[in-house]
Amino acid sequence: MTTQELVTELKSVTYDLMSLLERESSELRSLTSAEYEQFLSEKSALAMQYEQLVVKLRSRGDELRAMSEEEREELRELQAEFQQAARRNMNTLQAAKATNERVVQAIVRAVNDKSKEECTTYTRSATTSKASLGGYGRTLNKSGGAYSVNETL
Repeated sequence: MTTQELVTELKSVTYDLMSLLERESSELRSLTSAEYEQFLSEKSALAMQYEQLVVKLRSRGDELRAMSEEEREELRELQAEFQQAARRNMNTLQAAKATNERVVQAIVRAVNDKSKEECTTYTRSATTSKASLGGYGRTLNKSGGAYSVNETL
């Protein structure tokens, strides 16, 4: 494969990867788990292909320098656009992760608070008693035992 063909393929892969990153960022809120797995699979394949092309082109430095200044400038601009798209995508993913973590923590706190108020356990004699609960519904200073929450969250 010639250097020019590698550059053309790199441009194509870069545009595909940028498009995928933009779609992922914009559709992140509405993606199902299966759809997100599909995005990850596509992103991984394109990223691998991109990396392989960059490594091949770096080994052909003399040939790249022999290309016209216009072609090299176009490649530099494309790489800068790609870096911006990757940063935007990373920021979006980090924000989504932080939001998900906050939601999960809020649910855990709500469940723990509710279970502290209304949770009962069964004693060895099959009677119920108020539970003394720790995090995630674990009883404190009690050997195992069943408990139930009397209200659905």
